[in-house]
Amino acid sequence: MQQQLVTARDLADTLNRLRLNDPMWEEGGFRVSGRWLEIDPDASDELAARLLRCSLDRARRRNEREARWLVAGGVGVVYTDDAGWQPATAD
Repeated sequence: MQQQLVTARDLADTLNRLRLNDPMWEEGGFRVSGRWLEIDPDASDELAARLLRCSLDRARRRNEREARWLVAGGVGVVYTDDAGWQPATAD
């Protein structure tokens, strides 16, 4: 039996449903569609650098402050104040 892939939309929807005080935020990953997706901090910072069009060091510092760019299980999402977590699109 083949496992279903988790999409960025699946991850975004899961994150949008979590309460801010949910312990899963501190566990280093998230359970999405029955699968555990581990957060990849380096890929998260690389995503931030691509989307912000800045250096990796600058993106890492900004992501540490704001935590708006996240890659887990190979899929990326971005947090916006207006829409919450959304699938990341690399332009």
